[in-house]
Amino acid sequence: MATQVMTLALESGDTPIPIRDDVDGLFVTVTSNGRPIALACLPRPGDGRIAVSRAVAEAFSRAPAPPTPLASASQTRLSVIVCTHERPTDLTRCLESLGATRDAGHDVIVVDNAPSSGATAAVARELGVRVITERRKGLDHARNAGVAAAEHELVAFVDDDVVVGPGWAAAVVAAFDRDDVACVTGLVLPLELETDGQESFEQYSRQRRDLTPALHTRATLRPSAAGVVGMGANMAFRRSVLTSLGGFDPCLDAGTRTQSGGDTDMFARTIDAGHGIAYVPDAFVWHRHRRSPDQVRACVFGYGVGLYSMLAKRIVEYGDLAALITAARWFAGPVVKAASAKLRGQPSTPWNIVLAESAGALCGPFMLLAETLRSER
Repeated sequence: MATQVMTLALESGDTPIPIRDDVDGLFVTVTSNGRPIALACLPRPGDGRIAVSRAVAEAFSRAPAPPTPLASASQTRLSVIVCTHERPTDLTRCLESLGATRDAGHDVIVVDNAPSSGATAAVARELGVRVITERRKGLDHARNAGVAAAEHELVAFVDDDVVVGPGWAAAVVAAFDRDDVACVTGLVLPLELETDGQESFEQYSRQRRDLTPALHTRATLRPSAAGVVGMGANMAFRRSVLTSLGGFDPCLDAGTRTQSGGDTDMFARTIDAGHGIAYVPDAFVWHRHRRSPDQVRACVFGYGVGLYSMLAKRIVEYGDLAALITAARWFAGPVVKAASAKLRGQPSTPWNIVLAESAGALCGPFMLLAETLRSER
């Protein structure tokens, strides 16, 4: 059975909403004036309906998050960069969700990375979105090409398999009102939970969700641990900061042997340079998780490879010995958490997912070396 993903707005009234017959649970995001204030996993109600009311939020085991500042009416514009490789269906859904963002005057750029067909360009043309081609394979090559083509100082990145929330762009822009903020990240929620693979990935991802805004700086977070600030699926930077830091590292992330880690590396370098990173849950998106168990294991293995490639880079290039502490904690942490949850009889990440990430971690430094040597040829 599947889990139905729903968003309930407190101000929309108490009209009961019918629930699909083929689901046995609900993943509910409760919003107030467009802000996420509570998340909950609920069993399917016996009458097959759920009412939108404040009582729903009060029934959640987790208390509603404190309110965050309203997005400002700033006239500042974003350049939104969507990097993609041969995923026209995902890209179509993503670009359609960015329609209101474009209507508000923000720029949207599709970066067609190492294309093997004209599918990406066709989607972009059909939806009236600017598309550029980056023939060098690798997500960080594509990100850097997008930054070079951007029209505005603020550049935001969303993955091609996400759908942006209605207030996403305004919340991102508002977070940059602080001069000490060079990067903004936001909440990432599941778009669908229709398969066992997606349920497993959701269990793996759930611990990283927070509804409380935060500001991360060198005073509060060591750079090697910068992975906690957010995800590359939903991040934004000042273009001038990205340029001053030399752009994203092409030896990291999708399309290379390291498979991921380019976002975490840039978060770390941003903190290294003395800038702040703001986490803003109001800037939320929905992510389409991988559907099959094999895809999920491969994805999480890649996360392990990329993270420990980034940590190896911290040690070798920056002499950051604190990365050894981060590596030890992040290697043991998922195993300990999964074992503790299973002993208490609580839901936990499946062992095959935990071990896939651990296996990737062991490969990470070697994959970084192999990719570095390849790039130097």
